[in-house]
Amino acid sequence: MLAFLDTLTPLAIVALLATGVLIGGLAGLLGIGGGIVAVPVLIAVLAMTGLAPERAVPVAIGSSQATILITGLGAALAHRRAGTIDGTLVRRWLPALLAGAAVGLVLARLVQPGTLTAIFAVVAAMLAVRMMTGDRAVLAPRWRDGFAGRGAAPGAIGLLAASVGVGAGTLSGPVLALLGTPLRAAVGAGAAFNVAVALPAAAIAAIAGEIAWFCVVMLSGPALIVAPWAARWSRSAPIALMRGVFALCLVVIAVRMAFAR
Repeated sequence: MLAFLDTLTPLAIVALLATGVLIGGLAGLLGIGGGIVAVPVLIAVLAMTGLAPERAVPVAIGSSQATILITGLGAALAHRRAGTIDGTLVRRWLPALLAGAAVGLVLARLVQPGTLTAIFAVVAAMLAVRMMTGDRAVLAPRWRDGFAGRGAAPGAIGLLAASVGVGAGTLSGPVLALLGTPLRAAVGAGAAFNVAVALPAAAIAAIAGEIAWFCVVMLSGPALIVAPWAARWSRSAPIALMRGVFALCLVVIAVRMAFAR
């Protein structure tokens, strides 16, 4: 650990702390896990320590999942206190979401990463367009209450999120909005889903020794401070603003995933 700390520059530590602030803001305001922000920063920081690229990538993803888990717990508790988590909705989605996440964790070890990130990029781009349309593009109740809304949607979200190391709330928020769920409730549910998917992913990474705990602390510390504040603000933030920021985040994620290597 001491040797690891000696290789980190002040700039790297500042970058980790600043990234933690951003992760906390995204988790609290939009229910986004923040993995898409954390992973590239972690890869760059780990490269400074001399870690080989083939080792740095899984460690960055594992550390990101541990950060999503810790931050997600803080954000989910804050959303619960703010009254923006629909317990019935969360319970309805959890079984399929966890099943999809289990499949995603296996696929991440078997399928070429480029295939999974390309699919994620396309889905994120489509959902960004949907968020920009506001309430004009909402599926009929039969989709929300049928297999699509109870099985296929949460299963696919869990699979994609776990396979590419991104918080489940990144996709669940806009998909729930598409199915007619109010945006604040969709965001609160996303915060809970981040925890559900990150828990097994972080546990596997910890067993494999693929977590840089110092980096997790540097990211999680400021995130835990910012997330509750952002969650409280999401309760009164203008819906149009939340939609716009969510759409922008999805576009950035889609571009980042499209050019991921």
